Parts: sequence; C-alpha cells; structure tokens
Amino acid sequence: MLTPADHIHHATGPQGTAVLDVRRGRWLMLDADASRIWRAVTVRGGTAGLADEIAVPTGQDPQQVSGRITAFLDELVAAGVLIDTSRPQRAWRGRWRR
Repeated sequence: MLTPADHIHHATGPQGTAVLDVRRGRWLMLDADASRIWRAVTVRGGTAGLADEIAVPTGQDPQQVSGRITAFLDELVAAGVLIDTSRPQRAWRGRWRR
C-alpha cells in the first residue's frame, strides 16, 4: 500500500493538487490527471480500476494508461513523496560526525 511520507503535506483544489515536501522545502504541483492518481492513492487506498476509469471514456488503451500510472507512482516513491508500506524500509547507515 502506498501512503504519503510523514514529511509530506498536500491539498487538492479545482486546478490540481499541491504537495509540499517539508524536509526539502519543495513544492510539487500536480495537474488534474496526476491529482486523480494522487487522490486514488490517498483517499481510496489504491489505484485498482483507475486505469479503466481514465481510459474507457477517452478511448485509450487501459494497459497503456496503467503503465503510465505505475511509472508515475514509482517516481513518487523514488523521490520519497510516497512510501510503499508493503516493502521493508532501509535502515539509515550514516556515521555520526564530531
């Protein structure tokens, strides 16, 4: 299951979703399509059926849409915006400096 990281704050409005990474002090602005994916993850708890919801009314191939959804979510996980709770977290292995 994907969930926003603890250092992420977000708000959705009519134009899209604003995501604030407090740790890095950076904003990520999501357009309407990306916001739809974000809402599916944060409100519905997953993207099951989302590719069909997007693809069928617009005449797109659901498999291609699903691939784009997965790629987008993988980018958010790699950036530390979303956390995959089904994967074990890596331990921090830094050294303390004096």
